[in-house]
Amino acid sequence: MKLFAINETEWIAAHNEDEAIAFAGLERSEVESIEEIPESQWNEEIEGYDPNDMDKTITKTIRELMNIAIESGEPMTIMTEDI
Repeated sequence: MKLFAINETEWIAAHNEDEAIAFAGLERSEVESIEEIPESQWNEEIEGYDPNDMDKTITKTIRELMNIAIESGEPMTIMTEDI
């Protein structure tokens, strides 16, 4: 699995760019930018909202979030601005 930042707002774990774009529900023409976030950066911590309690923030490494996707083998959203 790889990690793709799409339009700077969606981080999607997927096997390739096309799969990430499709999982985000976008057409290639709607993608303003897409960038693979290299595994060398996956140990960085990010802060976000707890999906079970949106009033609470959590801190996790990108790797911790990616491991869930890697284990499932399915594309998934790692980070989004949509609530």
